[in-house]
This record gives sequence, structure tokens and C-alpha cells, in this order.
Amino acid sequence: MAEKATQERLGRRTFLKYSSAASVVGITGLAGCTEGGGGGGGGGSGGNDYPSDDLTYIVPFSEGGGTDTYARQIIPEMGNELGVNIAIENISGAASLRGTGQLFTSKPDGSTFGGFNPPSTPVSAMVNPTDFDLRDLVGVGAYARTPFVVVANPEHEIDSMDDTISRYQSGELTTFAGKERGGVDHVLALSMKNNSDYGLAWENYVGYDGSGPAVQAVVSGEVPVSISTDTAAAAAAEDDRIDVVTCLSSEGTSVFPDLEPVTEQGFPNIDYLGQLRRCMYVPPETPNNVVQTLTGALETALETDRVQNWSENSGNVIEYGPPEAAEKAVAEAFKQVPKNVNLDSVRQDAS
Repeated sequence: MAEKATQERLGRRTFLKYSSAASVVGITGLAGCTEGGGGGGGGGSGGNDYPSDDLTYIVPFSEGGGTDTYARQIIPEMGNELGVNIAIENISGAASLRGTGQLFTSKPDGSTFGGFNPPSTPVSAMVNPTDFDLRDLVGVGAYARTPFVVVANPEHEIDSMDDTISRYQSGELTTFAGKERGGVDHVLALSMKNNSDYGLAWENYVGYDGSGPAVQAVVSGEVPVSISTDTAAAAAAEDDRIDVVTCLSSEGTSVFPDLEPVTEQGFPNIDYLGQLRRCMYVPPETPNNVVQTLTGALETALETDRVQNWSENSGNVIEYGPPEAAEKAVAEAFKQVPKNVNLDSVRQDAS
């Protein structure tokens, strides 16, 4: 269960847990409040009765991945709190830049908001420069940290990162997978390939439009090994359709609490890429009252019995952060990634 902080709403950080099971409902709703329970503003106008109309939440990845899974658990509770329907719209492509670009150019009236996960989408923007700057988005809040894991098809009986690397170095395995080329998974894969302390000698990288499809490719045997978020890997791991080999964050993963991080297996820390900060954003110039209403609804949603029970059953920890935490996560990615990654090399490999 979460510990409730006693300070002001935007200053507190609430620790909860979430589950990996995704709802199949695309329109989330409504129940409870009739006057806009988040307290602030007007339909899609950002006025004093906001929100009075239905909203849209953009997930810039395909269904079934970690971002989609979170959305289909948290967004219904936000809809309940606000007293409106919130439609979840999956807009995948271009390593999450297609959906994020649509978010960026949406009307700044609170009718559309969305989520992505630094450093993931910022890495995509650095590798494939866009005509919009992610740092201009306005933060709504942060709601979780999610580490990456390495997963394998059970037929290979891979049991550690050392074992994974030896299979590739021997030539037994040649194909490695993750999300789209030029995105954070691809950059992680290249970093582990080019870093002599890892030496992950894959020859072919296959990119998918989300962790969900990448995991399914491992399950089907289309690829032998892939990077995934721990959330997206949970369901397939639970019924032994995949083996979870290691965690790429030094902090480990509460989804797989017994899984050794790479740092405990003798490999260097790659936390600047190995874990995500999950956040929500609205377009530039969105009024502050809209931001305050949405972040209030987010924090309340994370405190609901449904979300807390869901999280407790799965072992996934959610961490609320105020709007400035979401904006800082983007800024830090643009600061730290170029210091640690040869972006020109990544662009060349992704082209």
C-alpha cells in the first residue's frame, strides 16, 4: 500500500504499485464525479469548468506494451475523478515520435494529453531530429519508474547475461530485438555491443513498435532474445512463455524481485538508458489550471483502492511526481544521453 504524504498535493510523492495486466477497454470512463472532480477548468477550453467534454490520451506505442498497460489501469481512474470519458488512442511509429508529434501539435486546451517515458522518446528525438522540441511540452506529472529487462525464448535455456553474450559471441545466436531502430532499445543494444565490458556481438537487430510486439516475437520464436520493459514481459514470464534473463537497471525490478541486475553480474552501470521515468504531458502553452487539474486527477487515481490493489498484487511500484518532475526527466535525458552515447554512430546504424 502507498504511504500518504502529508504535504501539499503537488509536493508529495506517493509510492504505489501497479499490475501488468492490461484492460481491453479503449474508452475509459466516467462514474463518480459529475462536476469535474479534479477541480479546475472547462471542456476542451481550459475554462473554469474544465473538463466538461471528453478527453483523449495518446499512447505513442502499440497496444500491449508497458505504456499502454499503465494507461489502461490509470486513465480510467483519472476519468472517474474528472467525471468525463477519456479515450485512449494508440499512435505508434517512428520510435514513438509519431504519436508524440500529434500530442505536441494538439490544441493547448486540455482536450488532449499523453504519456511517454524519458529517456526513451528523447533518445528517439536525438537520433531522428524532429521539427518540434520535446522540452517545450508541459509536464502533467510522473507516475512510475520502469526498468528494462532482457528476455529469451525458453528453448535456448539462457540463464544469465554472461550466457547470453557467449551465445552471440560463439555465433549460435545472431539476431537481437527490441523496439524500433533509432529508439532507446536499439541504442541500448548498440551500447552493449560496442562496450567491450559487454561485448554483446549480435549481427542483426530487429525493431518492433512496442515492447508488447517484441515480447510476442520472442514467444513465437521469430527472434531468440529481446529487450523489454519489465511490465510488458510479466504476463509471458508468468506462464513460462519467455525466460527473463537479467535487469538492465542497477536498481533491479520489483516485477521480478529475484532477478539479478547486470551490475550484480559484473557488468558496468547503464542506468542512463536502463530504466524509464514514466510521465504525462500536455501541449505547449496549455493553461496552468488545466495542468493542475490533470495532475491532481493523476495523483488521486494512483491513490485509489483499485490501483493500489492492482499494484500490490503484481509487485510493480508506482511513484507520483509533480509536473516539474516530468519536465526534468526530459531535460535530463537531453543532457545525459549525448554524454554517454555516440549519436552519430546510432544514426548511421539506424539508417
